[in-house]
Amino acid sequence: MMRQLLLWILSLVCVTGSLLAHAHDGRPLYLEIDQLDDTDYVLAWKFPPTLDRLSIPEIRLNETCESDTSLATNSGLSGSKVYHCPKGVPESIHLAFPRANPSLSSIARVKLINFEPKYIHAGPGLTMISIPSGVDTDSVFTQYSRLGIGHILGGFDHLLFLVCVVWLALTFKRIVLAVTGFTLAHSVTLALAALEVITPSIEPTEALIALSLVFVAAELVRQRKETLSWRFPVAVSSVFGLLHGLGFASVLKEIGLPTDDALLALLSFNIGVEIGQAIFIAGLVIAAWLLVKVSKGFVRLDSERPRILSGYLVGILSAFWFFQRLALF
Repeated sequence: MMRQLLLWILSLVCVTGSLLAHAHDGRPLYLEIDQLDDTDYVLAWKFPPTLDRLSIPEIRLNETCESDTSLATNSGLSGSKVYHCPKGVPESIHLAFPRANPSLSSIARVKLINFEPKYIHAGPGLTMISIPSGVDTDSVFTQYSRLGIGHILGGFDHLLFLVCVVWLALTFKRIVLAVTGFTLAHSVTLALAALEVITPSIEPTEALIALSLVFVAAELVRQRKETLSWRFPVAVSSVFGLLHGLGFASVLKEIGLPTDDALLALLSFNIGVEIGQAIFIAGLVIAAWLLVKVSKGFVRLDSERPRILSGYLVGILSAFWFFQRLALF
């Protein structure tokens, strides 16, 4: 009975992950306000490419500011306007969606003359972002580390890869080694891609990340303990971690790095990813430990049936993601 319950839980987790992955991928709308002089400001925006074209909002400042239409630019997913604000610093940014806000969060960078840039985060569903007159908005470290945490906890392909690696590793020491390898590997490629040392294409990278899930899922299904993946899961997590780092970088590129704090923003985002990853792994291990304790040893996590079932479920879902992303080429 308890084993059947475990199998149902695993199935529910995978199905829920699939639904959530399609509902919202954690990529925000990026906004910038730059002060030109005492009364003129530039409002620029960048939408994530995952946003439905029919849901692209109109971006404007509050009504006391007037836009200069002759200086406006718009390329579909990005654009800018110059505003004249005779009453001083704009009070708010308004998002007018043609339909309801599709769970789109926002991050706004405000740069005023003689002040350090400040960052404002607005959660999903908000259509107005207030601009504080003071200086107590979030720092770049706080904002980008928060974005990193949000991305990894909302990135179900990355999380499912970690689940499969934990299944392969199973013991505490091997889990620590595998997760460390994954962390070091994706940190390297994240930095190289975000700083444009390498410039991978987003669509093939996302498709290959899904394919990495198919690979580890197949290892769980086949249960061939003599393979490299079973004997040294750190090798698998490190190799594919390089690929996942490129995926993290594509998200960071879509969000945008501030020109004057690019390195700090990159470091903060990566730290946020590591914090979110640690939270997820810790929660996964604790949940597994509690399950074994509650069942008084009846549930054995090293048995083949739950691992084979989870391998099939993850394999089917990741294969769907692969072909879905392949169609975007």
